[in-house]
Amino acid sequence: MVAVLLMSALLIALYLRFMGNAGLLARIDARQDAVMQMRLGARGALDYALALLAQDRGLGDSYNENWKTMTEQTFSQPLMLGGASCAVRIADESGKMLVNKAEEGELTALFEFYDLGIIASFSIIDEEMKTGAATRLSQRILDYIDADLTPRSLGAEESTYLEAGLLPPRNGPLTDIRELLNIPGITRDLMVASGTRPGLEDLLTVHGDGRINLNTAPEGVIRAIPGLPPTYSRERVEEYFTQLLAARPFMELAGFTNFIVKFDWRIQKPYTNKFISMTSWFRVTALAQVGESVRGIDALVFREIDGQCRILRLIEVP
Repeated sequence: MVAVLLMSALLIALYLRFMGNAGLLARIDARQDAVMQMRLGARGALDYALALLAQDRGLGDSYNENWKTMTEQTFSQPLMLGGASCAVRIADESGKMLVNKAEEGELTALFEFYDLGIIASFSIIDEEMKTGAATRLSQRILDYIDADLTPRSLGAEESTYLEAGLLPPRNGPLTDIRELLNIPGITRDLMVASGTRPGLEDLLTVHGDGRINLNTAPEGVIRAIPGLPPTYSRERVEEYFTQLLAARPFMELAGFTNFIVKFDWRIQKPYTNKFISMTSWFRVTALAQVGESVRGIDALVFREIDGQCRILRLIEVP
């Protein structure tokens, strides 16, 4: 009898172990299937974005076009690709300021417009802490990029990094805008948007030739570009920007030129040449979800004149 009971217990134990292993394998298989569905879904959403960009044959690029409006709709009406729910977003990199070529005055004006900055930690008075925050942010970025080892008055060079236990600054052009997170004082809160306030990743780029797409650039980026006649009063400057913003988008070949001639023909070409109305550089973010799991693709895309799109960099997240 004892032998029979022992044998029964052994068989039950083996059965339970087998069922447990079978359940684990089933869960692993299900997880692998979900991962594959998400990867394929994200790639399908990316292909959808590329197709919309390739179809665009207009003389200008604005956020009123199909490549933007139709992709934004996927966040409220997701694409169903296989078993994944997918969404995709396109950002025009030419609508941002090229950080590797930016001047301190441009960066500071941009950050002041959006109340972005690095608050000094040595002060206990709130007003004093905020003084120079935008300048401090722009100078630390420029010190990280420039080749010399001399810090600006509110900047930071190698000694500051070493004291904070950080790697020394690059002292060269950024290759990825996320490198800004290596700079003391720049947190993720500064990098990403919050409510209606954009983040650094929405305002700065490392791609393109530095010319700004008037049709897609945030107001603060446009205002930060210097070059209007120095004789302009504050009222005249405001009049210019009010009319300029109201006239967007410029979808004709000479749209911005015609605006300048009508507003004030004395505005010089060195200023107007800083702007464009078409773009070639795009950042595409595709997301795919199965259940509670999400997988994404971040792609840098260059569009040729004939509409052909080339993926220059692709990163899967996570």
